[in-house]
Amino acid sequence: MTNVSIRRADFMMVLAYASDLATGHSRDFALKSCVLAMRIADRAGVSEQVRRNAYHQSMLRYVGCNADTDLLSATFGDEIALRQDLVGLDMGNRAELGRVFVQAFKRFYYDLQPDAQAKAIEAAMSQALAVARPVLIAHCEVAQCIGERLGLSGEMGRSLGQIYERWDGKGLPRGLSGEEVLPAVQLITLAQDVVALSDAVGIVEMAETIASRGDGPYAADLARLVSANAAVLMEGIGVTVDRETILALEPDPPVSLDEADCDEAFLAIADMIDMRMPFTQGHSRMVAELAEGAGRQMGLPADDVRALRWAGCIHDIGELVVPVATWMRNGPLSVRERDAAQLHAYYGERALASFGREGEAMASLVLRHHERLDGSGYHRKVGGSDLSPAARILAAAEVFQTSREERPHRRALSSDAAATQLRAAVREGSICPDAAEAVLSFAGQRSRRAPHRPLAGMTPREIEVLRLIAAGLTAKEAGRKLDISPKTADHHIQSVYAKIGVTTRAAAALYAVEHGLVRPGEAKSLP
Repeated sequence: MTNVSIRRADFMMVLAYASDLATGHSRDFALKSCVLAMRIADRAGVSEQVRRNAYHQSMLRYVGCNADTDLLSATFGDEIALRQDLVGLDMGNRAELGRVFVQAFKRFYYDLQPDAQAKAIEAAMSQALAVARPVLIAHCEVAQCIGERLGLSGEMGRSLGQIYERWDGKGLPRGLSGEEVLPAVQLITLAQDVVALSDAVGIVEMAETIASRGDGPYAADLARLVSANAAVLMEGIGVTVDRETILALEPDPPVSLDEADCDEAFLAIADMIDMRMPFTQGHSRMVAELAEGAGRQMGLPADDVRALRWAGCIHDIGELVVPVATWMRNGPLSVRERDAAQLHAYYGERALASFGREGEAMASLVLRHHERLDGSGYHRKVGGSDLSPAARILAAAEVFQTSREERPHRRALSSDAAATQLRAAVREGSICPDAAEAVLSFAGQRSRRAPHRPLAGMTPREIEVLRLIAAGLTAKEAGRKLDISPKTADHHIQSVYAKIGVTTRAAAALYAVEHGLVRPGEAKSLP
């Protein structure tokens, strides 16, 4: 099993991407604000500790935004549209805030007659702040918890508890003012408004707006510094920010997480995803547990089992791009809503780009967790030849667990009824029988198949070797990849040949493709 060490900043980039999806911000909004904040910090001459806190704050500011989102949606409707309207707004300006709320309520009550709509909006406006305030306070608390689970310092936790505070004391949750607002909070509040306003009105108008808000949301001297240097500070930030840029900005020493810490970080992401709605809480944890257990039962290599565990935690991260109101509806989705919902696997894959090579196996599984053997899944509608054993397991685990959870349009099934439903999908040809029985067996259901025997009796290590030689690696290269000697790797290769009944590398590659161990495009040793 390959040892892993992942930069904590990689996890923060995933959370930043997820937060951008959930809040309707522009692409790479949080990462752009990170670059800008570091530039402002350099010009302002802040301490290294403030710079470090601002670096983390930029990517984690909205990480708690999923808390109680169902309550926000029940009052305002499309919470993503509402958050888009609030981007760059001076939240201390009650007139501007009221205008945004009215706009949200007009969307929410679009189907009412004018008189009825006016009465509904008036009633909703009287309750708007009473609903929004505790939700925003919950965002702060959840952000603090997630920061703690990532191993961040106590001071960083305090910063995450002030994400909506302002220089003039008109913020939340405690109405702090002036120097009571931590320096990192001041920096990121300003930097993120700068990015949002630049996107909306351009750099020149942004600079004027920022200057006019001195001693309001921001300290006057910090606002003047940014306004006077706006063009230089914003240079190049309009383009996509890549992973290497963010890693290079991390204050020394960079922090890496071992496997145990990575497990906790993935669970934190799972909980962040699932807290959006009452009926999804715990969903990702359970899918991860089922997928990992089934992978072990099927004898998959340890690296695949780990990828299953982590992919299970984050498989639904792309769902954050879809408004909660869509998921909460007790009725059919429109064509547009269904298309958006089915793209969540694509957004999930993109979220994992932050992990670089470590994320490739997870991204592949997340992209395919709704695909089916018969090509009836989504969003790419690929078939069995494109689905590895791990992908088939994750699909089966997700189907089984989801059916045991209540949804607005149906009741939860018992474990027995969910097992019956999963086996029906097997008979229809959409779910892999081996994957389904492995999931059900791990879940405590009586298996209807003989205990799974690894492919051709190969050991997990031999399966790994087969994949590598199918991908075109030599015995020496495979040995280096697996941290074994070339002689041992060659011994495994010959054992694989004997067990699957072939004598050439090309035939072994064909076997690997036919049995879903590698996808056709990954097999370089094909004849």
